[in-house]
Amino acid sequence: MKTKCARFALSFGLASILACASDYSKLIESTERAYYNQDYNTAVPKIRGLYEDSDSKDRLLFLMEAGMIFHTKGDYATSNKVFKEAEDISENIKTSVTKSGLSFILSDNESNYTGEDFERVMIKYFIAINYLMLGDLETAKIYFRRLDFELKEMKFLAADYRQNNAARVLDAYVSENLNRFNDARVQYKNLEQLLQNNQNLAGDRFVLAQKESDSKDLAKYASGARTIQAFSRSMERQTYSPQSRLSEVIIIHEAGKSAIKESRGRLLDDQYFALALRSAIEIAIRTEGAGASVSGVLATLSTAENPIPIYKERESANATLRHYYINGVDLGTGELLNNYSDTAMQNFNENYRTLITKNVSSLALKIIAATIASEAAAKAIESQLNQKQQNDLVSALIRLAAGAVAGLATAQTISPDLRCWRTIPANFQVKRIFLEPGEYTFSVNAPNAISTAPKTLKVEEGKPLFLSFRTYQN
Repeated sequence: MKTKCARFALSFGLASILACASDYSKLIESTERAYYNQDYNTAVPKIRGLYEDSDSKDRLLFLMEAGMIFHTKGDYATSNKVFKEAEDISENIKTSVTKSGLSFILSDNESNYTGEDFERVMIKYFIAINYLMLGDLETAKIYFRRLDFELKEMKFLAADYRQNNAARVLDAYVSENLNRFNDARVQYKNLEQLLQNNQNLAGDRFVLAQKESDSKDLAKYASGARTIQAFSRSMERQTYSPQSRLSEVIIIHEAGKSAIKESRGRLLDDQYFALALRSAIEIAIRTEGAGASVSGVLATLSTAENPIPIYKERESANATLRHYYINGVDLGTGELLNNYSDTAMQNFNENYRTLITKNVSSLALKIIAATIASEAAAKAIESQLNQKQQNDLVSALIRLAAGAVAGLATAQTISPDLRCWRTIPANFQVKRIFLEPGEYTFSVNAPNAISTAPKTLKVEEGKPLFLSFRTYQN
Protein backbone atom coordinates (compact mmCIF):
# COMPACT_ATOMS: atom_id res chain seq x y z
CA MET A 1 0.00 0.00 0.00
CA LYS A 2 2.82 2.35 0.92
CA THR A 3 4.56 1.53 -2.37
CA LYS A 4 1.41 2.46 -4.29
CA CYS A 5 1.17 5.70 -2.34
CA ALA A 6 4.78 6.51 -3.17
CA ARG A 7 4.15 5.85 -6.84
CA PHE A 8 1.00 7.98 -6.71
CA ALA A 9 2.93 10.78 -5.03
CA LEU A 10 5.60 10.54 -7.72
CA SER A 11 3.05 10.85 -10.49
CA PHE A 12 1.03 13.56 -8.77
CA GLY A 13 4.08 15.60 -7.79
CA LEU A 14 5.46 15.61 -11.31
CA ALA A 15 2.10 16.28 -12.87
CA SER A 16 1.70 19.34 -10.69
CA ILE A 17 4.68 21.07 -12.37
CA LEU A 18 3.39 20.58 -15.91
CA ALA A 19 2.43 23.79 -17.68
CA CYS A 20 -0.30 24.23 -20.26
CA ALA A 21 0.74 27.14 -22.40
CA SER A 22 -1.76 28.60 -24.82
CA ASP A 23 -1.11 28.55 -28.55
CA TYR A 24 -1.12 32.20 -29.60
CA SER A 25 -1.72 31.40 -33.27
CA LYS A 26 -4.93 29.59 -32.30
CA LEU A 27 -5.91 32.36 -29.89
CA ILE A 28 -5.60 35.08 -32.54
CA GLU A 29 -6.74 32.94 -35.48
CA SER A 30 -10.33 34.19 -35.86
CA THR A 31 -9.31 37.82 -35.31
CA GLU A 32 -6.51 37.51 -37.86
CA ARG A 33 -8.80 35.83 -40.39
CA ALA A 34 -11.39 38.62 -40.09
CA TYR A 35 -8.66 41.27 -40.39
CA TYR A 36 -7.15 39.82 -43.54
CA ASN A 37 -10.65 39.40 -45.01
CA GLN A 38 -11.10 43.17 -44.43
CA ASP A 39 -13.97 42.36 -42.08
CA TYR A 40 -13.00 45.03 -39.58
CA ASN A 41 -16.45 45.04 -37.96
CA THR A 42 -15.66 41.51 -36.78
CA ALA A 43 -11.94 41.93 -36.19
CA VAL A 44 -12.31 44.97 -33.89
CA PRO A 45 -14.66 43.41 -31.28
CA LYS A 46 -12.65 40.18 -31.38
CA ILE A 47 -9.34 41.88 -30.60
CA ARG A 48 -11.07 44.03 -27.99
CA GLY A 49 -12.42 40.88 -26.35
CA LEU A 50 -8.98 39.28 -26.33
CA TYR A 51 -7.50 42.37 -24.75
CA GLU A 52 -10.20 42.71 -22.10
CA ASP A 53 -10.04 39.02 -21.18
CA SER A 54 -6.25 38.90 -21.06
CA ASP A 55 -4.03 39.35 -18.08
CA SER A 56 -0.99 41.60 -18.26
CA LYS A 57 1.28 39.03 -19.93
CA ASP A 58 -0.21 39.41 -23.43
CA ARG A 59 -1.52 42.96 -23.16
CA LEU A 60 1.30 44.60 -25.11
CA LEU A 61 0.93 42.14 -27.98
CA PHE A 62 -2.86 42.53 -28.19
CA LEU A 63 -2.45 46.32 -28.23
CA MET A 64 0.04 46.06 -31.09
CA GLU A 65 -2.37 43.86 -33.05
CA ALA A 66 -5.30 46.19 -32.33
CA GLY A 67 -3.33 49.28 -33.32
CA MET A 68 -2.51 47.66 -36.66
CA ILE A 69 -6.14 46.68 -37.27
CA PHE A 70 -7.39 50.25 -36.70
CA HIS A 71 -4.53 51.64 -38.81
CA THR A 72 -5.38 49.43 -41.80
CA LYS A 73 -9.08 50.19 -41.32
CA GLY A 74 -8.25 53.88 -41.69
CA ASP A 75 -9.30 54.84 -38.16
CA TYR A 76 -6.02 56.60 -37.48
CA ALA A 77 -7.16 58.45 -34.34
CA THR A 78 -8.24 55.25 -32.58
CA SER A 79 -5.14 53.46 -33.83
CA ASN A 80 -3.01 56.10 -32.13
CA LYS A 81 -4.90 55.79 -28.84
CA VAL A 82 -4.17 52.07 -28.88
CA PHE A 83 -0.55 52.38 -30.02
CA LYS A 84 0.14 55.03 -27.36
CA GLU A 85 -1.04 52.63 -24.66
CA ALA A 86 1.28 50.02 -26.17
CA GLU A 87 4.06 52.62 -26.21
CA ASP A 88 3.58 53.31 -22.49
CA ILE A 89 4.01 49.62 -21.72
CA SER A 90 6.94 49.12 -24.08
CA GLU A 91 8.79 52.16 -22.74
CA ASN A 92 9.23 50.30 -19.46
CA ILE A 93 10.76 47.32 -21.21
CA LYS A 94 14.27 47.24 -22.58
CA THR A 95 15.02 44.01 -24.39
CA SER A 96 17.96 42.64 -26.31
CA VAL A 97 18.82 39.42 -28.09
CA THR A 98 20.50 38.24 -24.90
CA LYS A 99 17.58 39.01 -22.63
CA SER A 100 14.92 37.74 -25.00
CA GLY A 101 16.95 34.58 -25.49
CA LEU A 102 16.51 33.80 -21.81
CA SER A 103 12.76 33.83 -22.17
CA PHE A 104 12.16 30.61 -24.07
CA ILE A 105 12.79 27.97 -21.44
CA LEU A 106 9.89 26.00 -20.05
CA SER A 107 6.59 27.63 -19.20
CA ASP A 108 7.57 30.88 -20.83
CA ASN A 109 4.42 31.16 -22.88
CA GLU A 110 3.01 32.17 -19.52
CA SER A 111 5.50 35.00 -19.01
CA ASN A 112 4.97 38.62 -20.03
CA TYR A 113 5.36 39.35 -23.71
CA THR A 114 8.15 41.92 -23.78
CA GLY A 115 8.58 42.40 -27.51
CA GLU A 116 11.82 43.38 -29.22
CA ASP A 117 13.61 46.69 -29.57
CA PHE A 118 12.74 46.92 -33.27
CA GLU A 119 9.06 46.42 -32.34
CA ARG A 120 9.24 49.40 -29.97
CA VAL A 121 10.49 51.39 -32.95
CA MET A 122 7.60 50.14 -35.09
CA ILE A 123 5.03 51.30 -32.50
CA LYS A 124 6.39 54.84 -32.75
CA TYR A 125 6.58 54.49 -36.54
CA PHE A 126 2.88 53.73 -36.83
CA ILE A 127 1.95 56.56 -34.48
CA ALA A 128 3.92 58.93 -36.72
CA ILE A 129 2.30 57.54 -39.89
CA ASN A 130 -1.16 57.88 -38.35
CA TYR A 131 -0.46 61.56 -37.64
CA LEU A 132 0.70 62.03 -41.23
CA MET A 133 -2.56 60.55 -42.45
CA LEU A 134 -4.44 62.90 -40.11
CA GLY A 135 -2.53 65.85 -41.60
CA ASP A 136 -0.71 66.66 -38.36
CA LEU A 137 2.89 66.93 -39.52
CA GLU A 138 4.08 68.70 -36.37
CA THR A 139 3.07 65.85 -34.06
CA ALA A 140 4.29 63.28 -36.57
CA LYS A 141 7.66 65.04 -36.41
CA ILE A 142 7.70 64.68 -32.61
CA TYR A 143 7.27 60.91 -32.93
CA PHE A 144 9.86 60.65 -35.67
CA ARG A 145 12.24 62.42 -33.30
CA ARG A 146 11.46 59.91 -30.54
CA LEU A 147 11.90 57.09 -33.01
CA ASP A 148 15.21 58.55 -34.13
CA PHE A 149 16.44 58.49 -30.55
CA GLU A 150 15.64 54.75 -30.39
CA LEU A 151 17.46 54.17 -33.68
CA LYS A 152 20.53 56.02 -32.45
CA GLU A 153 20.63 53.79 -29.37
CA MET A 154 20.25 50.70 -31.54
CA LYS A 155 22.97 51.78 -33.97
CA PHE A 156 25.58 51.10 -31.32
CA LEU A 157 23.90 48.04 -29.85
CA ALA A 158 22.58 46.16 -32.86
CA ALA A 159 23.26 45.38 -36.50
CA ASP A 160 22.19 47.63 -39.37
CA TYR A 161 19.34 45.29 -40.25
CA ARG A 162 17.39 46.69 -37.28
CA GLN A 163 17.54 50.24 -38.58
CA ASN A 164 14.23 51.62 -39.88
CA ASN A 165 15.16 53.43 -43.08
CA ALA A 166 11.52 54.04 -44.03
CA ALA A 167 11.14 56.11 -40.86
CA ARG A 168 14.31 58.03 -41.64
CA VAL A 169 13.29 59.02 -45.17
CA LEU A 170 9.75 59.95 -44.10
CA ASP A 171 11.19 62.06 -41.30
CA ALA A 172 13.31 63.86 -43.88
CA TYR A 173 10.26 64.53 -46.09
CA VAL A 174 8.28 65.84 -43.12
CA SER A 175 11.18 68.04 -42.06
CA GLU A 176 11.36 69.55 -45.54
CA ASN A 177 7.65 70.37 -45.46
CA LEU A 178 8.09 72.02 -42.06
CA ASN A 179 11.07 74.00 -43.42
CA ARG A 180 13.40 72.27 -40.99
CA PHE A 181 15.99 71.71 -43.65
CA ASN A 182 18.84 70.92 -41.29
CA ASP A 183 16.83 68.03 -39.77
CA ALA A 184 16.22 66.71 -43.28
CA ARG A 185 19.91 66.98 -44.12
CA VAL A 186 20.87 65.03 -40.99
CA GLN A 187 18.52 62.17 -41.90
CA TYR A 188 19.74 62.11 -45.49
CA LYS A 189 23.32 61.85 -44.22
CA ASN A 190 22.28 58.92 -42.00
CA LEU A 191 20.67 57.26 -45.01
CA GLU A 192 23.76 57.84 -47.16
CA GLN A 193 25.71 55.75 -44.67
CA LEU A 194 23.09 53.00 -44.61
CA LEU A 195 22.09 53.08 -48.32
CA GLN A 196 25.30 53.70 -50.17
CA ASN A 197 25.24 54.90 -53.81
CA ASN A 198 21.44 55.20 -53.80
CA GLN A 199 20.21 57.24 -56.78
CA ASN A 200 16.78 57.94 -55.30
CA LEU A 201 18.53 59.41 -52.28
CA ALA A 202 20.64 61.56 -54.60
CA GLY A 203 17.38 62.87 -56.08
CA ASP A 204 16.09 63.73 -52.60
CA ARG A 205 19.30 65.59 -51.84
CA PHE A 206 18.95 67.52 -55.10
CA VAL A 207 15.39 68.55 -54.15
CA LEU A 208 16.61 69.71 -50.73
CA ALA A 209 19.45 71.65 -52.35
CA GLN A 210 16.92 73.41 -54.59
CA LYS A 211 14.76 74.35 -51.62
CA GLU A 212 17.78 75.76 -49.80
CA SER A 213 19.39 77.27 -52.90
CA ASP A 214 22.56 75.42 -51.95
CA SER A 215 24.81 75.71 -55.01
CA LYS A 216 27.41 73.35 -53.60
CA ASP A 217 24.89 70.53 -53.08
CA LEU A 218 23.19 71.30 -56.39
CA ALA A 219 26.46 70.48 -58.12
CA LYS A 220 27.25 67.54 -55.86
CA TYR A 221 23.87 65.83 -56.36
CA ALA A 222 23.18 66.91 -59.95
CA SER A 223 23.06 63.27 -61.07
CA GLY A 224 20.00 62.75 -58.88
CA ALA A 225 17.94 65.26 -60.90
CA ARG A 226 17.00 62.62 -63.45
CA THR A 227 15.48 60.38 -60.77
CA ILE A 228 12.94 63.02 -59.67
CA GLN A 229 9.47 62.18 -60.96
CA ALA A 230 7.38 65.28 -61.56
CA PHE A 231 4.25 65.48 -63.75
CA SER A 232 1.77 67.99 -65.10
CA ARG A 233 -1.99 67.51 -64.73
CA SER A 234 -1.93 65.58 -68.03
CA MET A 235 0.87 63.35 -66.64
CA GLU A 236 3.59 64.76 -68.85
CA ARG A 237 7.06 64.87 -67.34
CA GLN A 238 8.02 68.18 -65.78
CA THR A 239 11.18 69.64 -64.30
CA TYR A 240 10.75 70.05 -60.57
CA SER A 241 11.51 73.36 -58.89
CA PRO A 242 10.32 74.80 -55.55
CA GLN A 243 8.73 77.69 -57.45
CA SER A 244 6.44 75.42 -59.49
CA ARG A 245 2.86 74.59 -58.51
CA LEU A 246 3.81 70.95 -57.99
CA SER A 247 2.85 69.26 -54.72
CA GLU A 248 4.42 66.21 -53.14
CA VAL A 249 2.69 62.83 -53.13
CA ILE A 250 4.39 60.39 -50.78
CA ILE A 251 3.38 56.76 -51.19
CA ILE A 252 3.81 54.50 -48.14
CA HIS A 253 3.24 50.91 -49.22
CA GLU A 254 2.85 48.27 -46.50
CA ALA A 255 3.46 45.03 -48.38
CA GLY A 256 2.75 41.40 -47.57
CA LYS A 257 2.33 39.56 -44.29
CA SER A 258 5.20 39.49 -41.85
CA ALA A 259 7.27 36.43 -41.04
CA ILE A 260 5.99 34.60 -37.97
CA LYS A 261 7.42 32.31 -35.33
CA GLU A 262 7.22 28.56 -35.86
CA SER A 263 8.59 25.55 -34.03
CA ARG A 264 12.08 24.38 -35.01
CA GLY A 265 11.02 20.78 -34.37
CA ARG A 266 12.30 18.34 -31.76
CA LEU A 267 14.89 19.64 -29.36
CA LEU A 268 17.30 16.71 -29.66
CA ASP A 269 17.07 16.63 -33.47
CA ASP A 270 19.54 19.50 -33.34
CA GLN A 271 22.92 17.84 -32.73
CA TYR A 272 24.50 21.02 -31.42
CA PHE A 273 21.72 21.53 -28.88
CA ALA A 274 21.70 17.82 -27.95
CA LEU A 275 25.45 17.69 -27.22
CA ALA A 276 25.38 20.91 -25.23
CA LEU A 277 22.37 19.77 -23.23
CA ARG A 278 23.79 16.31 -22.46
CA SER A 279 26.97 17.87 -21.13
CA ALA A 280 25.04 20.36 -19.01
CA ILE A 281 22.80 17.63 -17.58
CA GLU A 282 25.77 15.44 -16.66
CA ILE A 283 27.43 18.35 -14.85
CA ALA A 284 24.22 19.29 -13.07
CA ILE A 285 23.56 15.70 -11.94
CA ARG A 286 27.06 15.44 -10.47
CA THR A 287 26.75 18.85 -8.83
CA GLU A 288 23.38 18.09 -7.26
CA GLY A 289 24.33 14.53 -6.33
CA ALA A 290 21.31 13.08 -8.10
CA GLY A 291 21.46 9.45 -9.10
CA ALA A 292 19.12 9.45 -12.08
CA SER A 293 20.33 8.11 -15.40
CA VAL A 294 21.33 10.72 -17.99
CA SER A 295 20.26 8.28 -20.69
CA GLY A 296 16.84 7.96 -19.08
CA VAL A 297 16.44 11.71 -18.92
CA LEU A 298 17.46 12.19 -22.55
CA ALA A 299 15.34 9.28 -23.78
CA THR A 300 12.10 10.92 -22.74
CA LEU A 301 13.36 14.46 -23.27
CA SER A 302 13.62 13.57 -26.94
CA THR A 303 9.87 14.16 -27.22
CA ALA A 304 10.29 17.83 -26.30
CA GLU A 305 10.13 20.68 -28.79
CA ASN A 306 13.06 22.97 -29.28
CA PRO A 307 12.25 25.90 -26.94
CA ILE A 308 13.84 28.45 -29.29
CA PRO A 309 11.46 29.25 -32.18
CA ILE A 310 12.36 30.14 -35.73
CA TYR A 311 10.95 33.00 -37.79
CA LYS A 312 9.79 31.95 -41.26
CA GLU A 313 8.37 33.91 -44.14
CA ARG A 314 4.75 33.17 -44.92
CA GLU A 315 4.23 35.40 -47.95
CA SER A 316 7.11 36.44 -50.17
CA ALA A 317 5.35 36.85 -53.53
CA ASN A 318 3.15 39.76 -52.46
CA ALA A 319 5.89 41.40 -50.41
CA THR A 320 7.86 42.23 -53.56
CA LEU A 321 8.06 45.64 -55.25
CA ARG A 322 4.93 46.65 -57.17
CA HIS A 323 4.37 49.18 -59.92
CA TYR A 324 2.14 52.17 -59.21
CA TYR A 325 -0.06 53.89 -61.81
CA ILE A 326 -1.52 57.39 -61.83
CA ASN A 327 -4.00 58.07 -64.62
CA GLY A 328 -2.68 54.89 -66.21
CA VAL A 329 0.95 56.11 -66.32
CA ASP A 330 3.47 53.65 -64.92
CA LEU A 331 5.48 55.35 -62.18
CA GLY A 332 7.66 52.33 -61.51
CA THR A 333 8.06 50.88 -58.06
CA GLY A 334 8.73 52.31 -54.65
CA GLU A 335 11.89 51.57 -52.70
CA LEU A 336 11.96 48.85 -50.07
CA LEU A 337 13.34 50.70 -47.06
CA ASN A 338 12.36 48.59 -44.08
CA ASN A 339 12.04 44.80 -44.22
CA TYR A 340 10.32 43.85 -40.98
CA SER A 341 10.30 40.13 -41.82
CA ASP A 342 14.03 40.15 -42.54
CA THR A 343 14.70 42.01 -39.29
CA ALA A 344 12.66 39.52 -37.26
CA MET A 345 14.24 36.49 -38.95
CA GLN A 346 17.81 37.72 -38.57
CA ASN A 347 17.21 38.74 -34.98
CA PHE A 348 16.37 35.17 -33.99
CA ASN A 349 17.94 32.96 -36.59
CA GLU A 350 21.41 34.48 -36.81
CA ASN A 351 21.80 34.30 -33.03
CA TYR A 352 20.50 30.75 -32.62
CA ARG A 353 23.69 29.17 -31.25
CA THR A 354 24.20 32.08 -28.89
CA LEU A 355 20.69 31.54 -27.56
CA ILE A 356 21.41 27.83 -27.06
CA THR A 357 24.54 28.61 -25.07
CA LYS A 358 22.68 31.06 -22.86
CA ASN A 359 19.70 28.76 -22.32
CA VAL A 360 21.14 25.28 -22.02
CA SER A 361 22.33 25.65 -18.40
CA SER A 362 18.97 27.00 -17.30
CA LEU A 363 17.20 24.14 -19.05
CA ALA A 364 19.53 21.57 -17.45
CA LEU A 365 18.85 22.97 -13.97
CA LYS A 366 15.11 22.71 -14.50
CA ILE A 367 15.53 19.12 -15.65
CA ILE A 368 17.57 18.36 -12.53
CA ALA A 369 14.88 19.93 -10.34
CA ALA A 370 12.44 17.41 -11.76
CA THR A 371 15.07 14.68 -11.43
CA ILE A 372 15.57 15.37 -7.73
CA ALA A 373 11.80 15.17 -7.19
CA SER A 374 11.70 11.79 -8.97
CA GLU A 375 14.83 10.68 -7.07
CA ALA A 376 13.07 11.22 -3.77
CA ALA A 377 10.12 9.20 -4.95
CA ALA A 378 12.46 6.46 -6.24
CA LYS A 379 14.12 6.19 -2.82
CA ALA A 380 10.70 5.94 -1.22
CA ILE A 381 9.87 3.05 -3.55
CA GLU A 382 13.20 1.32 -2.80
CA SER A 383 12.59 1.61 0.91
CA GLN A 384 9.41 -0.42 0.49
CA LEU A 385 11.23 -3.33 -1.15
CA ASN A 386 12.19 -6.32 0.97
CA GLN A 387 15.73 -7.66 1.08
CA LYS A 388 15.07 -10.22 -1.67
CA GLN A 389 13.76 -7.54 -4.04
CA GLN A 390 16.71 -5.21 -3.52
CA ASN A 391 19.60 -5.77 -5.92
CA ASP A 392 21.72 -3.73 -8.30
CA LEU A 393 19.54 -4.48 -11.32
CA VAL A 394 16.33 -3.43 -9.62
CA SER A 395 17.97 -0.28 -8.27
CA ALA A 396 19.32 0.54 -11.73
CA LEU A 397 15.88 0.07 -13.25
CA ILE A 398 14.34 2.32 -10.63
CA ARG A 399 16.99 4.98 -11.29
CA LEU A 400 16.43 4.68 -15.04
CA ALA A 401 12.69 5.07 -14.51
CA ALA A 402 13.31 8.07 -12.25
CA GLY A 403 15.39 9.72 -14.97
CA ALA A 404 12.78 8.89 -17.60
CA VAL A 405 9.97 10.34 -15.52
CA ALA A 406 12.00 13.49 -14.88
CA GLY A 407 12.75 13.83 -18.58
CA LEU A 408 9.10 13.26 -19.47
CA ALA A 409 7.93 15.78 -16.90
CA THR A 410 10.32 18.39 -18.25
CA ALA A 411 9.60 17.55 -21.89
CA GLN A 412 5.93 18.27 -21.36
CA THR A 413 6.69 21.73 -20.04
CA ILE A 414 9.03 22.74 -22.87
CA SER A 415 7.54 24.51 -25.84
CA PRO A 416 8.62 27.45 -27.98
CA ASP A 417 7.00 30.80 -27.33
CA LEU A 418 5.31 31.44 -30.67
CA ARG A 419 3.80 34.78 -29.74
CA CYS A 420 4.63 37.46 -32.32
CA TRP A 421 3.08 40.45 -34.09
CA ARG A 422 1.01 38.71 -36.77
CA THR A 423 -0.89 41.61 -38.40
CA ILE A 424 2.14 43.72 -39.32
CA PRO A 425 3.36 43.96 -42.96
CA ALA A 426 6.40 42.09 -44.23
CA ASN A 427 8.04 45.30 -45.46
CA PHE A 428 7.58 49.00 -46.10
CA GLN A 429 8.12 50.65 -49.49
CA VAL A 430 8.23 54.40 -50.07
CA LYS A 431 8.03 56.56 -53.18
CA ARG A 432 7.89 60.36 -53.64
CA ILE A 433 6.56 62.06 -56.75
CA PHE A 434 5.44 65.61 -57.60
CA LEU A 435 2.09 66.41 -59.22
CA GLU A 436 0.13 69.47 -60.25
CA PRO A 437 -3.02 70.01 -58.15
CA GLY A 438 -6.04 68.04 -59.28
CA GLU A 439 -7.77 64.68 -59.03
CA TYR A 440 -6.12 61.52 -60.34
CA THR A 441 -6.82 57.82 -60.55
CA PHE A 442 -4.47 55.52 -58.68
CA SER A 443 -3.79 51.79 -58.88
CA VAL A 444 -1.24 49.18 -57.86
CA ASN A 445 -0.12 46.28 -60.01
CA ALA A 446 -0.86 43.56 -57.47
CA PRO A 447 -2.91 40.85 -59.20
CA ASN A 448 -4.57 38.23 -56.99
CA ALA A 449 -3.82 40.36 -53.94
CA ILE A 450 -5.98 42.36 -51.59
CA SER A 451 -5.21 46.07 -51.67
CA THR A 452 -6.43 48.89 -49.45
CA ALA A 453 -5.11 51.54 -51.85
CA PRO A 454 -7.56 54.31 -52.79
CA LYS A 455 -8.75 54.51 -56.36
CA THR A 456 -8.54 58.30 -56.58
CA LEU A 457 -6.16 60.97 -55.28
CA LYS A 458 -6.89 64.61 -54.60
CA VAL A 459 -3.73 66.72 -54.79
CA GLU A 460 -3.91 70.21 -53.28
CA GLU A 461 -1.54 73.06 -54.04
CA GLY A 462 1.13 73.66 -51.41
CA LYS A 463 0.05 70.67 -49.35
CA PRO A 464 1.80 67.28 -49.28
CA LEU A 465 -0.36 64.18 -49.76
CA PHE A 466 0.61 61.11 -47.75
CA LEU A 467 -0.85 57.89 -49.09
CA SER A 468 -0.64 54.79 -46.89
CA PHE A 469 -2.04 51.44 -47.99
CA ARG A 470 -1.59 47.70 -47.58
CA THR A 471 -1.33 44.80 -50.07
CA TYR A 472 -1.22 41.10 -49.24
CA GLN A 473 -2.36 37.68 -50.42
CA ASN A 474 -5.30 36.24 -48.51
